Formats: sequence, C-alpha cells, structure tokens
Amino acid sequence: MPFLSFASQTQTADPHGLYPKSGQTLALTHATLITSPGETLTDATLVIRDGRVLSVGGKVPSGAMVIDTKGAWIYPGFVDPYSNYGLPEKAYPEGDDKPHYDWPRQGAQAHNAAVHGSDVWREQVKADGEKAKAYLNDGFTSVESARLDGIFRGYSVSLSLADLPSNQLIYKDTGRQFMAFDKGSSPQVYPTSLMGAIALVRQTLSDAAWYKEAQTHDGARNQLEANSDLTALAALKDRGILMATRHEDELLEAASLFKEFGLNPVYLGSNFEYDRADEVAKAAKTVVLPLNFPKPPKLTSEADVERAQLADLRHWERAPSSAAELSKRGLAVAFSRHGVDGSIWPEVKKAIKAGLSEDKALAALTTVPAKISGVEQLAGQLKPGMMADFVIASGNLFEKGKVLSTWTQGQAHSQIPLGLAALWGQYQVGSQYQLSVNDDGSVSLKDGDAEVKGLSSNYEDEHLQLRWADDSGSHYWTLTGSSQAPSLSVLSGDTWQSLEARAIAPEAKDDKAANSDDALVSRVTFPNQAYGLAAHPKAEKLLIKNATVWTSEDAGILQNTDVLIEDGVIEKVGKDLSARGAQVIDATGMHLTAGIIDEHSHIAISGGVNEASESVTSEVRVGDVVNPNDVSIYRALAGGTTTAQLLHGSANAIGGQAQIVKLRWGETANDMKFKEAPGTIKFALGENVKQSNWGDDFTIRYPQTRMGVKSLMEDAFQTAREYQEQRTRYDLLSRRQKSEVLPPRRDYRLDALVEIMNKERFVHAHSYVASEILALMEVADDFDFHIQTFTHILEGYKVADEMKAHGATASTFADWWAYKFEVYDAIAQNACLMNKKGLVTSINSDSEDLIRRLNLEAAKSMAYCGMSPEDAWKMATINPAKQLKVDQYTGSIKEGKAADLVLWDADPLSARARVQITWVDGKRYFDRKQDLVERQAIKAEKAALIDKILASGEKPAENREGYRPAVVHWHCEDMDNHLEEM
Repeated sequence: MPFLSFASQTQTADPHGLYPKSGQTLALTHATLITSPGETLTDATLVIRDGRVLSVGGKVPSGAMVIDTKGAWIYPGFVDPYSNYGLPEKAYPEGDDKPHYDWPRQGAQAHNAAVHGSDVWREQVKADGEKAKAYLNDGFTSVESARLDGIFRGYSVSLSLADLPSNQLIYKDTGRQFMAFDKGSSPQVYPTSLMGAIALVRQTLSDAAWYKEAQTHDGARNQLEANSDLTALAALKDRGILMATRHEDELLEAASLFKEFGLNPVYLGSNFEYDRADEVAKAAKTVVLPLNFPKPPKLTSEADVERAQLADLRHWERAPSSAAELSKRGLAVAFSRHGVDGSIWPEVKKAIKAGLSEDKALAALTTVPAKISGVEQLAGQLKPGMMADFVIASGNLFEKGKVLSTWTQGQAHSQIPLGLAALWGQYQVGSQYQLSVNDDGSVSLKDGDAEVKGLSSNYEDEHLQLRWADDSGSHYWTLTGSSQAPSLSVLSGDTWQSLEARAIAPEAKDDKAANSDDALVSRVTFPNQAYGLAAHPKAEKLLIKNATVWTSEDAGILQNTDVLIEDGVIEKVGKDLSARGAQVIDATGMHLTAGIIDEHSHIAISGGVNEASESVTSEVRVGDVVNPNDVSIYRALAGGTTTAQLLHGSANAIGGQAQIVKLRWGETANDMKFKEAPGTIKFALGENVKQSNWGDDFTIRYPQTRMGVKSLMEDAFQTAREYQEQRTRYDLLSRRQKSEVLPPRRDYRLDALVEIMNKERFVHAHSYVASEILALMEVADDFDFHIQTFTHILEGYKVADEMKAHGATASTFADWWAYKFEVYDAIAQNACLMNKKGLVTSINSDSEDLIRRLNLEAAKSMAYCGMSPEDAWKMATINPAKQLKVDQYTGSIKEGKAADLVLWDADPLSARARVQITWVDGKRYFDRKQDLVERQAIKAEKAALIDKILASGEKPAENREGYRPAVVHWHCEDMDNHLEEM
C-alpha cells in the first residue's frame, strides 16, 4: 500500500532533494464501517488523503485509488491511554543497598528523587518500531506515554505509532501527570512504605499550592527557591492525573488523598474493582483497566491444591467482570495492553463474556481512551478531518474477526492480506484431499486420512500458492477467491487446470456446553475471600437474657442479668427485661462481656508497618493504609476483640500517626475507622530507634545513641513550636504586609507535633528501659504535653510512681521477657505492680496471633500475682478504652454505650472459654454457628473453582502477577522496604 501521511505538511524541516507532494487519495470500498461505538455503516466507503479521513460512507472521489475491502470490517484505530512507548525505562541506574537519606539535586529539581513532576515527555519520545509491533498487531494506532518510574512521573505525551519523525507523531504534546505510589528506581531511602509514599504525595501537592501562592507575593518572590517540579505541578487541575493503582483498596486510598486537594484523577485499575464496585463508583469517574487478567494458580500437585487461596481462585474467575461492573455503575472504562504479553483479544472476549457489551468494549478501546488522552478530535472515531488511524479486520473483532492490517496516519501496517483472510476455512478438494487454511497463518493438507508432508505455502499477488512433492512427483496449486467462492488451479505439465474445491462448513459447537463453562461458580463476599460476609450486617434489636454480665464498671460482674441492644447501642441492663420485636437469646450459663480492645496492634496495615527512613516521620498516617482484607480481623473477632489501635512500627523516635479502628469485618477501610477516637501517634525508644541491630550499613542516621533520641525529640518539638509561632505571626499581618513576605509553608510533619503540644493528638510510646521512660517524660513536660500511654513498658514497675505523677498510662505484655537485651529486667508481676500503683494498665498483643487470645493474656496476672478477675478483665476492656480516650463510647457494658459485645460459653478468663457471637455496634460480625456452616461452603466453592480451572486448560501462572499482594503480618521491628516489593 502507498504511504500516506501528513509528512507533506512538514512545517519546519527543509527537504533534502525534491519537495514532498500531497499523497494519493485512497478509497476503501464495500466495507462494514464501525465509525464509533454503536454506529455502523454497511457496504460503505472510507476515503483518506494525507493521513486524514476525507469522507465516511460517501462516493469514491474522481482519481482516487480504490481498494476493495468487501467482507472486511473497519474500526477506528485503538488508543492506549497508559504506556511507556518510545521512552526510557528507568530514571536512575541500579545502585547499592546502602541507605541514601539525601540525594543531590540537579538544577531546580524537587528534594525527593521519586518526584519527576517537571518532566515533559514530548522532549524525549521517539518512534520505536520494534515495540510498536505488539500494539499494531492488536489494532492500536496511538498511545499516551510517560516513563513509568517514580511517584510523580511527569507529563505524558500522546503520539501515533506511525513510522515517522518524532515531531510528526505527537497528537498532544502535554498530557496528564502520570503518578503511582511506587518510587521505582529512586535511590533515596524515603519513602520505604506505602504510607510514606502517600505522605510524600500529600506534602508535594501542598507544596505545589504553596509555591504557586508564594509567587503572587511580589515583595518576597525573590526569596523563593527555584523549583521546577513545584512550578510544573501547579498545573495538575488543568492537565489532569493518571494514577496507577495495584488493587481496589489502593484506588480508594488514592481517591481519598486527592479529594483533599480537589483533584479527580483517571485511575489505572487492577481488575479487582468488581469486589468494591459501589465504592469505586463513588470515588472515581474514569478507570483504565489493563487487559492482563491473571493466569490460573498452579494446581499440579496436592500441595498446590492445599495451598490455593480461595481469594485467588475467585479472582481468576471474576477479574474479567470488572469492566462490566464499573460500566453498569456509570463509570467510563478504557482498556490498556499494559502488562499484556500476547494479544489482547482473548482477554477482551473474556470481558464481554463477563457482561460487557460490545459497544462498551469498543468504547474502551476508542472514544474513552481518546478522551482521557485529550486527542478525541484526532482519534477514536472515523470522521472527516480525523487522523486516518483505523483497523481492517476479517469480521467482527469481538466475535471471530481477526486484525488484518492497522493504519496509522494513512500508513498501512499489514499483518494479514485481505485476500488471504477471505480464504480462511476448510475445503474438500475433489474426492481425495482436505485443505485447511487457518486464521493463525498455517495451512495443512490431507490426502485421505494422511497428512501431506513437506507442504509449503506462500501468499502472493492475491494467490495462495501450495507446493509439495511425493512419490508421484511435484505438485503446485493456487487458490484464489474466497471461502464462499473458491477457485483452485493445479499445474499439470505446462498447463493450469481447474480442480473442484468446496468449502466445508465448520462443525457446530454445543452452545449449552459453552454456556455452562461460562457460568460463574464463585461468590463475591465482603471482603472477597474466605470467611467474607455475603452481605453487610445490620444492627440488631436484641434481648440477651440470663447471662453472667461482666460490666467492666463499678457494678462488677452481674449474675442472671439481661441486656437489651437496639440501633447499635446498649439500651438497658437489668433483670427480667422485655422488649417488643426484639430477638431473644437465652444466655443461661453463658457470659456476656464488652468487646476486647487492643491498645497495640499491627494487623490490617498495607505496604509496611514502618516508614523506616527518617528518624522523625510524624507526617505518615496508618489511616491512609488500613487493609480491610486482612483475615486477622476476622480471627480477632473470633477471639472477642472488637477495637484495636493500629500502630506504626518502632523504627523511628517519632513515628507515624496511628489509626484506631473497630473491627468491622467486610467494611471498607474508611468505614472501619473509629470516627470518634482522637488522633494518636507512635513514639519509640531503645534499640530499634538507634538502629542497633540493623547492620553495618545503618550507622549514619541520627541518632545512634539513647541520649541522642532525647536530643532529637527536643529539637523536633522546638522546631514545631517555632513553626506554629511563625504561622500565628503571619496570620496577624495585614494584606499589604503579607505581600512582602513569603507565606508559611505547611509542613505535615510539624503539624502533627503541633497537634501533640495542643493536646489534640496523643502519644503512645514504645518503651522498655526505665531511664529512657523518665527522659521522654522530661521532654513532654518541657513542651507542656504528656505521654498518654507507654506501650510494652516492661520496666514500668520501676517508675510507676513517676508515670502516675506525669499522667501516663501503661499497656504491657503479660509475660514477655529476655527476647532481647533491653528486656532482661522484665518480670511477670509488672502488670500487677503498675495496677496497684494506680496506673491505668492494659494488656496488649503486638501480634496477629495474641490478639485472638487477649482474654487469656489478661488472665495470666491472676496466676502470677493474684489480680482479681474484675481487674484482670478491665485490662482487656475499659482500661485500653481509657488509654485510647474512647471510654465514653465503648469498653464496658453500660447503658448508652456502643453495643460492642461478646457472648462466651464459659468464664472469659478460662482457657475453656470460646466466643459464640461478637457484635460491633450491635452488628453481628462473628457467629460461631455460621462460621461452621461457612467452612463447608468454602470447601465446596474451592473444589468447584479448582475443577473449573483444570477444565479450562489454561496454562498456570508462574508467579503472583495479577493477584493481590499477600497479607504480611507485621512486627514492630520490621524494616524491609515493602514499597519496592509491592
């Protein structure tokens, strides 16, 4: 085909030789034209010239070169809105494993090496013929591209996949800012965690707004540092964002973050969106879904089958349904071949089988991505004036059609000649031969039942040429026409003779069998994994009668007592209660308690428990990364725990902000948060903070000694005090005076420290050694705040009087000791001794395992030092509620408090006790009877999914690509760079 581009409109380059002339007009006739989703013209003509569409459906212009495309379907060229085509892979070369806390800036770059906000990729992009092949073979004609490295990745460029000079490829020179919570090749240690990445985005977006405002202060503009990244990011609202996410929870986390700044990005999804489709629909308007549905889990051995997770098996079956589920809810959905190894078409057809309409599928490849990329006036439809970017197919691509050729700016990239496609099929040749011309490019011939050996085939000049030799001599055939009207000629001697060739209709498939293969056998639950709930529970109106009620109040333990709950609240506690319409539970012989509260937990956290980089990371928030899919939530409920404080780890002297949650299994991360709870934060003392056991590479971060920890904290709070004073002084200035100075920059790290000093956020401090505990209280006294809770506090018995005078509380282990040097002085009587001194004392888990057995951890103090049952039980309920400052809402059985309740079959401080039912806010989140039923349902569902996978014949996955990252059970000291692992 002739090459037709708008090269003849070269605007600035002088020719070497003759001046280029306008290209020839081409008319593609008798085609089925799909001009846009839902709009089809039959037996129609497409006219193109100079890389543009001249007309659609009209007459053939005089002088045009005619190409008969009868039987073909012509689609608009497909647009991929997410790629790194034509650009380098990485920003930095691979370096060493040593921590680099600072990174030397080049020019006016941002301070963090993962921020590339000022990169404009039009300046580096160029055609890459080899990489273009995979796109062209699938029918893509243009892409939106940026280097996929870093957190802020720069402004994309939309370009054609044509083989042209770079400046003639570009459709839109400055597109969206590509972003992700993945720092990529950045050698700088910060951030090491998902919450750190989110904090970096929050601070950078705030800085960009501050920088823009500061430039309007004429009298102080010359005081501003040069920062090209912040300058560039001021345009985010106008240019938009394409945010890459790895699962639906990360999408919701990102949406919550961007909402703070009035930004509504387009999201690169993950095909997990089906299981939180309602929430995703509220958070996003447009989602790009990669067509990289997961391969089935490996099931080649009994061990594989045993290890297979129900969540993975469900996801294999359900991932293709995300596009349909989001479309049903009104979202615009686009497709991308990002992460796809082979062709996209088997995956597109899976999405259609899962409920996506053909029109929506076509829109996901054309009009929606064109709008995302800002090229809807050039690409995505076949209309006069638009680029001559289109796909010629052998038929309906969403059924059995194949891509024959892809045209970019009028340039044909032929994969399969149209004439050859017309010959696809099976033929009976005479009475002796059966000929197969297959759509995968292969040709086979049978002589009776025997395969003809040595057959060669070649398509040239509209003829399929076949050659082979056997004992009878050499054979030469040519096949022309189409499968409906084939013409076969055989060379006999020097003359050509016709041989009868009759098309054979393909065998009809059993539609019932095909449909049964498509039937879904998996359930969607909340969360979508084993023991997920079929529906979100509703608050019950419930009367629990004749129970032994452990009030955790002054009333103590009440025998044969009734408790009425309604609308999530404890309405009445007393004898012989009645309530119309209430469900009655006869709890004779059973025990009813308030839900257990864990002051120190690390369950349900995504992407790392430590921001293990700087010594002060008070800007990071566990609340940004709550993981509602952690089965530890369900297991904790099965052990009677209803509330937990999710703490940052102990890598930093001043760590991240904690999140108090109610264990509402199946709800979203946001809905798990205990909204009434005040803000808290994790501090840490001791070996972890000064990097004692981190290895030889970790000897440069300050502090490296225990006394340095105190100095670091004093410096941080003094800086925060001065920061607050500066903001206060600025607020008192007149408008004219403000224009003469720089506005104060908001610093989220210092904001958290100001909140502490203002008694709006409360400190929970990881602590062991008595001398450090005293030192931290001195720092708090100097800056007029107090330490709310010392957690671990294994030497608390030594300084209990000082802690009480300071106003601190204590949350300790029942009997952990001698597991590292700084706990050698721990004793089993610690909890009793602190309790006797009048300290509010609790027992915490710091473990995904012990959170299920905190009742027994509390009971140990009865054995070790004779604590009363009432006091022991308070250490697991009302005392931690006081430490978290939520005791007015929960922690005891008292009228007006939340119905966070647990029904036990025996004394809860007995090793024989088992939880029967756990309610949170009057909603039943765990029921032992239902749990037993669910175990059988899980077993049956898993077996059915395994049978379906084995019957599918699909090649199993070699890794976990396409599946949710495995839940990690964190510990205080975990320092790994989990952000890179994700």
